[in-house]
Amino acid sequence: MLKNMTDAHKQTLLNLIAIGLLATVLELSSRFFFLGALRKWGFFLLYIISSKEVLLKAFKNLKRGSALDENFLMAIATITAIIIGEYLEAVAVMLFYSFGELFEEIATHKSRENIKSLLDLVPDVARRVLENGQTEEVDLDDIEVGDILLVRDGEKIGVDGKVVEGSASLDTSSITGESMPVEVEVGDEVISSSLVNQGIIKIMALKEFDDSVAAKIMELIEDSASSKSDSEKFISKFAKIYTPIVVAFAILLGIIPPLFWGGVWQDYLLRAATFLVLSCPCALVLSVPLSFMSGLGLASENGILIKGSQYFESLAKADVLLTDKTGTLTTGKFAIRDIQIEEGFDRDEVLDYLYNIELMSTHPIAKGIVKNLNRPANKKLFTELVNEKGLGVCAKTTAGKEVKVGSSKYINLTETSSRAIYMAIDGKLCASVFVEDEIKNGAKRTLTKLKKIFKEIAIVSGDSQKAVGETAQKLGLTKFYAEVMPDEKLRIMKTYQANGHPCIFVGDGINDAPVLKNADVGISMGDTASDLAIESSDILITNGEFSQLARLMKIAELTNSTVRENIIFIMIVKILILILGLLGHANMWMAVGGDVGVSIVSILWAMRILKKKI
Repeated sequence: MLKNMTDAHKQTLLNLIAIGLLATVLELSSRFFFLGALRKWGFFLLYIISSKEVLLKAFKNLKRGSALDENFLMAIATITAIIIGEYLEAVAVMLFYSFGELFEEIATHKSRENIKSLLDLVPDVARRVLENGQTEEVDLDDIEVGDILLVRDGEKIGVDGKVVEGSASLDTSSITGESMPVEVEVGDEVISSSLVNQGIIKIMALKEFDDSVAAKIMELIEDSASSKSDSEKFISKFAKIYTPIVVAFAILLGIIPPLFWGGVWQDYLLRAATFLVLSCPCALVLSVPLSFMSGLGLASENGILIKGSQYFESLAKADVLLTDKTGTLTTGKFAIRDIQIEEGFDRDEVLDYLYNIELMSTHPIAKGIVKNLNRPANKKLFTELVNEKGLGVCAKTTAGKEVKVGSSKYINLTETSSRAIYMAIDGKLCASVFVEDEIKNGAKRTLTKLKKIFKEIAIVSGDSQKAVGETAQKLGLTKFYAEVMPDEKLRIMKTYQANGHPCIFVGDGINDAPVLKNADVGISMGDTASDLAIESSDILITNGEFSQLARLMKIAELTNSTVRENIIFIMIVKILILILGLLGHANMWMAVGGDVGVSIVSILWAMRILKKKI
């Protein structure tokens, strides 16, 4: 607890302890030395010191016309106790209430720090390289696309860009959550907020700061604490209706019995003050928002950014999960599934040609082939190499052969597969390379867990029937929709919603934006997500790992169950002690325990969320 306290929190704690010690000494001294007047004025002074914040808030709210809150209840209850001579009880109520407020402040501070720590994603300035080779410091907002920026050891990258000079080892954990360093060199793209661990690089800005990944995430984080859940809205409305009823009932309790049936006025006024302290809704008002705030903090700590606490409840209500395929369930990176070499061709020669031609290409499929083949590079194999965009590559070997690698159309084939590229030597087909989009690590295991939560899980993809069907089969899913356009994705989801099934949609591309926006909960995959997908979604998984969905659902369940448990616990204790209070069997000390004690317990129960390892 102490490590989560600011200097202001520590000072407040010391002040409260000092007031408590003085009150104890004064009470004990008055019993032994009969200090009647000194006791009265001493406790009155301690009351003013301990209650000044509450009294000031109650007075300000009264001026604004919104008096009936927990501050007003505490003020009127303790002032009543002072009037009837219950000085120690009045100070004790304010003291313990202040302890409860301090616990709540510390917990909220910890939760907000977990979220806001992500706002320190980028530096304040960047070094722009001038035409003469010198550098100047500029604000990130002044960087334009095409600017060359210098980033050195220990510095963060301010905008998304491409390495144009040098090489470096990057720490991308602030965005992706990936702990392993990422090696980059000329031609590699880098994302804003990446920290240069080792090396010096020059990057060309590909986006302005407002359009960069870090800026989008910062905007999402800033919005997360401002959106309220249905439970929080209910508690706020409940307090506004509940509080005036309680005040009216307390007034009747203090006046009607002694006025009509006799009795000691002081006893009934004390009973009314006790009832006010007991009925204060501060435990609910504090613990429910704090539970959601702690959930947001835990999620952000795990690389999951949620735009508002209302989505915890929406996640719990959803019973259908729809997910895109490429970039969501799969990596978007291609791997060789099979290579068929035609009869009459030497396998090693064909693979050498294939590897060295694809080594010159930046196409995602070419990168996958190079990674999978991993053969020796030989720049002397070819005398000429022509890239015919959209079709393939044509190369002339030193032996005078013409080698073509590309689509079926480029090779002049009729029977083809949409999941293959082809290679021909001197016009004859020599090899067919069948590729597949790699499924993300842990995706199948995650879906097995999610099947226990959702009634239906389906892939909704624009890819071919065969490709989507194969992916669904590998992942153990029976339901999938293939070759669908963005408007068809939206129509499919709305059909589920119209039949009473709240939907979660997971995607990453521009074509997913409409369905992400209209889903009950839209979740975008951070590492491959387009700007539009991030803006349209409600939740961002920063490292893009599908396995994070299982973690997200656990955090949502933990948060929602904590809210339910706190509400049930608070209401049971309140009702029991309120009944005792109405019957005259609950004193002010029990009221303090029933209100402040319950508040502290519920706050600590909410704070435990932050300590959970998911």
